[in-house]
Amino acid sequence: MSNELVIEDVEPGVRRLTLNRPERRNALDGNLLDALLAALSDARSASPDLKVLVLAGAGPAFCAGADLKWLSSGVLADHGAHIEFQEKLKALTEAIEAAPQVVIGAVHGYALAGGLEVLLACDLIVAAKDAVIGDEHIKRNLLPGGGGSQRLPRRIGLSRGLYCLLTGHRMSGSQAEEWGLACASVEEPELGPTVLAMASSLAERDGRALDAMKSVARHGFELPLSDGLWLELWTQHRYRSRSQAMDAGVADFARGSDRARSLAGASDGAQA
Repeated sequence: MSNELVIEDVEPGVRRLTLNRPERRNALDGNLLDALLAALSDARSASPDLKVLVLAGAGPAFCAGADLKWLSSGVLADHGAHIEFQEKLKALTEAIEAAPQVVIGAVHGYALAGGLEVLLACDLIVAAKDAVIGDEHIKRNLLPGGGGSQRLPRRIGLSRGLYCLLTGHRMSGSQAEEWGLACASVEEPELGPTVLAMASSLAERDGRALDAMKSVARHGFELPLSDGLWLELWTQHRYRSRSQAMDAGVADFARGSDRARSLAGASDGAQA
């Protein structure tokens, strides 16, 4: 495994993948993409015991985008090599979306262009309030290749998405939360603990339930409502046939309700 990616099992059911090219602000090159794709493949085989992946960056940034210095060293001049790089980036974002784990993007510093594209594929995004997030392809007369033009409008709406894509607007972590891109924004020193607490809470759930919930929401989002409702029912039946966790959860709730009613009755009797 490349030393450009640090892989740590930080809590039961939680694995952190840390982009580790701090001297390049974790810019994406071929080796880092290969390492991320391999790590996601390994995580898929570890499901359902591995329930959450945290994607983070070492040093001063989450990911400043594609490594333009590396690309200009010969990759751009080789049409085939450039296409291969773009296809790997596309494959990475699709692998993040398709992962059976919940993937949390923990963003601090910069998340720009290709870095934003990786972030957009995550299920949940938690940002440092002063993070700098944006798609800057247009500023260099480039176009996205990792899904930015498609995912950004879906996450924040067409009007705001076009504004960001056409102007290269940089949003803060606070604005990312305001616009619905991030589910939370916190002061940077709190980013790690906040993400770990969220991941640990998610890891208490049944892994198959998390996978099914993520899958039905993502696939249903692209369907008409009537089709999505049928997909929801089908997913529920399929999940129940593969896991006893649903029955156990219902039974546990029923026991808790019975106990609550019993305690309420005892309290009423004491007052009488």
